[in-house]
This record gives sequence, structure tokens and C-alpha cells, in this order.
Amino acid sequence: GGLDAAIAGALAGLVQALLGWAALAATPATPAGWGQRCRGLIGQLLAATDDRERASIAALHEALRAWLAACALAGFDQPVSLAVLREAWLAGLDAPSLNRRFRAGGVTFCTLMPMRAIPFEVVCLLGMNDGDYPRRSPRSDFDLMGLPDQARPGDRSRRDDDRQLMLEALLSARRVLYLSWTGRSVRDNSEQPPSVLVSQLRDYLAAGWGDAVLAQNTTEHPLQPFSRRYFEQTAAAPALFTHAREWRAAHAVPAAPSAAASAAASNLRAGAAAALLAVAPASDDLSLTVDALTRFLKNPVRDFFRRQLDVVFGDGEAVADDDEAFGLDGLAMHGLLQALIDQGLAVLQAAETAGPGAGHQAPDLRAVIDAQVARFQRAGRLPMAEQGRRVAQGLAETGLRLFDAWCALQALYPLAAPRQPLRFEAAGLQLDDWLTPLRCAPGAATDPVWLQLSPSRLCDDPIKLKPRRAALIPAWVGMLAAAACGVPVRAVLVGRDASITLDALPQADAAAALQTLMQAWRDGMASPLPLAARSALALLAGADPAVVYEGRSFPRGSMPAEGDEPCLARLYPDFESLAADGRFAAAAEALFGPMLHWIDSHATVRLHTEPDSVAIDPIDATQPSPAGAAHV
Repeated sequence: GGLDAAIAGALAGLVQALLGWAALAATPATPAGWGQRCRGLIGQLLAATDDRERASIAALHEALRAWLAACALAGFDQPVSLAVLREAWLAGLDAPSLNRRFRAGGVTFCTLMPMRAIPFEVVCLLGMNDGDYPRRSPRSDFDLMGLPDQARPGDRSRRDDDRQLMLEALLSARRVLYLSWTGRSVRDNSEQPPSVLVSQLRDYLAAGWGDAVLAQNTTEHPLQPFSRRYFEQTAAAPALFTHAREWRAAHAVPAAPSAAASAAASNLRAGAAAALLAVAPASDDLSLTVDALTRFLKNPVRDFFRRQLDVVFGDGEAVADDDEAFGLDGLAMHGLLQALIDQGLAVLQAAETAGPGAGHQAPDLRAVIDAQVARFQRAGRLPMAEQGRRVAQGLAETGLRLFDAWCALQALYPLAAPRQPLRFEAAGLQLDDWLTPLRCAPGAATDPVWLQLSPSRLCDDPIKLKPRRAALIPAWVGMLAAAACGVPVRAVLVGRDASITLDALPQADAAAALQTLMQAWRDGMASPLPLAARSALALLAGADPAVVYEGRSFPRGSMPAEGDEPCLARLYPDFESLAADGRFAAAAEALFGPMLHWIDSHATVRLHTEPDSVAIDPIDATQPSPAGAAHV
């Protein structure tokens, strides 16, 4: 009552204004309409009492004007909701501007200058390193005032000015004075002193209040943002704060590592580039694909680096060859053949989609291959002159033989079969994928055939018809998943030199091998699995795996050593470190042993140069291979 009733009247006016604004804000309006509403809201609710509040109201009007000008420039006059207005208005209010006055609000970044000793709540001085502050004054050769015994009273001294600026900054801080410097060397972690002015301030504090005040007010940060000290709070060390929350998951490891991890860590050589890496295990609801298992089986260590650590080692800077190339290496030939395959398959798929009809003709693959090889030559991907013509001719002949074998298979199996789902659960993981492309023969009561076209060589020994086992890893994983999921299919791989027919596996054996592979994938995602595919295959074949891994017997210019792969070289620089804990031999036998047994008993190799090289009987596919085919 009495004079205090004015407070209730003001509250009633505020409530009435807010209710009116809520009714307006619930309905969308055009930018011009929102401009009128916002100006009315500012005039109704805000009344400036000092210069700072008047500057804030002016900033509100300026941000609103900028948004309306942008809408008018874009010709936008559609109704928008309150959320759009709020985002545009407040974002424009918080946007940095170069025309703001000194200490106009927010955080002010500036250099230390004389006569700028304006009181601030918090003053932060960054980079107070020894040698950087006080600043040094370089003397020019023609500066006679800088010569010895030439200084006079009144001459400017940059170091004395910096001392005065330090004192002014100290007196300007009202609540917090924050000083930072690089206290440790980034090279050897040795201690580095701060600026002499900071040291004098610390000495003054220690003389007046004791050494304990320095320990209480000094925080030593780690050199790396992913340091464990940022995420651990102990009584001995003060709690540190960081905005990099993404590193917290990397330190969320179990308190007690597994026995396998402990054994591997103890057996790694001291000269290795890194100790054992361990991360959180894969979740139980993770879904895998056939390609993911294939990448893991080819190189488990590289798959761990890419999937768990998001680390991909680059090939380095491309260096132009100083000498003219007279041929193509294996990698370049593989890339060109893959481009030929992609182009040829696209033409065949387009012809198959069009279907037979009036005037329909089969595509001329020779013309397609010749056109693609000519495109390679114009792009400079082949050698010059006669050598380039010979390489182009060999490339075209290889591509033509490859597609001749592919078209023969397409003629034997002209019908496209529906793709088959692959779903399998093991080790708390789920395999979920599709098996495609599948073909079948017309009117034949046989299982579908899985056809694959590869630019790689599939035969190591043309005399003994010995297949390249490392090239069959993708086919092995696909056939393994298909048989384990109850989809019995034959596979035919067509390579640049041969075709390989692979019979289906028994479901029970395939399920057991797939479970082992998925369990190995789960363990390999928790810590690197010491396994290298080519070295493991050499070990099981009775050869020396150290030679394959380290490449001691490879002549110059031939296939590089498997251990040269960056991820393997990072953790296992030589074969001794790879096989130190004994897991290499066990993993090789568990993962590649069934594969070798399957190849020895279910693989049939036919060279492209032989007559009837792709003669596969589509009617009686379950019978033994005809005479002239060799089971390896």
C-alpha cells in the first residue's frame, strides 16, 4: 500500500507487455513485420540510464537493421518464425565488428600501449616468455645513438617502456591478473624460465607471502591437449580444465588390462616406435560388412589405426620422376586395368539393361578398350614413343583377354539372380550385408554363381597352376560369409592371367571360421593384432616369413617388403618384434589355416591362354572338374 504500490503497477505493466509480446511472437511474420515488433519491444521494455546501456540499445538496433537490410537485398519477404528471428538477431549482435570502441563490451584483445591503463576486471598477459618480453630493440648500422657510450638522458628505451607497461597492466587488474608463458621446451621438455619481469613479480610474492603462495597460484599445463592429466583429478595434482572433450573417451580404458595386452606390451622391443595401443572395445550392437572383414584380414594393424584412432599415414609428397619411364610398374598397371574394367563393365551393364530388340547389337569391347587406352596415352599415363605403343598394345591385349573370359562366363550364366542377404551373429557382433552380383544358368537346378572381375594376377606358377593366395582373401571372406549364412554359391574369379573356380564350403566349417574371424576383429579393435597377411601365408606354406616381412631377398625394384607399410612399421619395425609374443603364429594358423585348406581342396585354376579356359558346366556344377583342369 501507499507509495509502494508503484512497484506492483510496474510489475503489472511488465506482465502485460510480456503477454502481448508472447501473443505476437506465436504468429510468424515477414522480416519487415518483425522489425516493427522488435522496435516496439525495445521502446516498451528498455530505457537507458547511462552510456553503456545506450550503447547496448544502439547495438540491438544496428543488428536488427543489418538483418533487415540483408533480407531486402535478397528480396526475401516470406513469413518466418520467432526462432529464425532470434537466431539472426542475436547472431548479428554477437558478431565481431572492427568499428567498436575500446572496451565496448565483451573481450578486448589489444597490445600493451602507454596511457592505456584502464581498469579491467580481468587482465590476461599472454606469451610472457624469456627473451620475448621485455622486447628487444634491434639497432641499425646507421643508428649512432645505439653505439656504446652514446646514450643520453631522455633517449627512449624499449625495455624500460615495457617495464612501465607491465606495471600499468598490473595496476589495471581489478579482480584477476593472468600471466602465461611457455614453461617447457617442446623439444626435450626441459624447464624454461618466464620473462624477467614475471620472475621479479614471483620473487616479490615469495618474499612477502612465502613460497607457498607461488605453488597455490601457479598451474603447469601439459604440453599436449590429450594428456591424461586433463582428465584425472588426484590429491597431489590440481584439477586441470580443457574444452577438448573428445579426448576423454581415449582415456576411458579398463583399470586392469587384459592378459594378452599385458603380454604384448611386455614383449614389444624397446626400440619400437610406439608401445601397445589400447582403446575401448567395440560395442555389442556394431554391424559389420564383408568389406570391413576383408580390410581387417588383409592388414589388421592398418584397420585398427584407421577405425579406432582415425589415423591414415599419407604416401608423402609426390615427387616427379627425373628419368623417362620405359614401362609400367605393378601398381600403375593395376590402376589402368581397373579403369578398363570399370569402363567395360559400364558398357556391358548398359547393353544388358537395354536388352535385345530391333537393331540391338552387342557392344564392341575391342573398340571400347582401344578408346580407353588411347585416352590413357593422351593423358600421359603411358611411356612415350615406341615403348608407349608397346605398353598400350600389351594393356589392350590383357584387357581384351580378361573381357573375353568374362563374356564367356556371362554367356554360360546369362540370367541375373537376386542378391542374397547375409546375416550372422558371433562374438557380440552382427554381420549384415548383401551378396551380389549373382548369376545363374537358364533352366538349371544349380546354385547361383558369384562372379568377380579383378585386375590382379591370380596365378603364381603357370606350370603348376598355383594360385596367388593373397589375391583370394576377398573371395575367401565372401564365400565364408555366404556359406555360414546358408547361401551355398560357387565363385568364379576372372583375373588378368587366369580364372579360378571356387566351390562352396560346408556350412558348419564356414560358421566356425567366420566366428573366429569376427572374434579376431573384436580383439583387433581393442588393441593392434600382430598379423601381416603375406607373412602369415608364407609361414603356413613353409617359407620364411621374415624374408617376406623384411624383404631381404627381394631384388631392387621388385615387390617391397610387407613391413614397409607405415602402420606395421610404426609398431613392428622388424619380424622379431612382430612375432615376439607368439600371437603372430597363433593368429596366422587360426585365420589363414582354413583358407589354405579350402584353396587346396576347392580351387580350380584355368589360364586364359589355354583353349576353353572358362569352360564351366552350368548344368552339372556339382560334379568334379573336367579333364585338363587342375585342382591345386
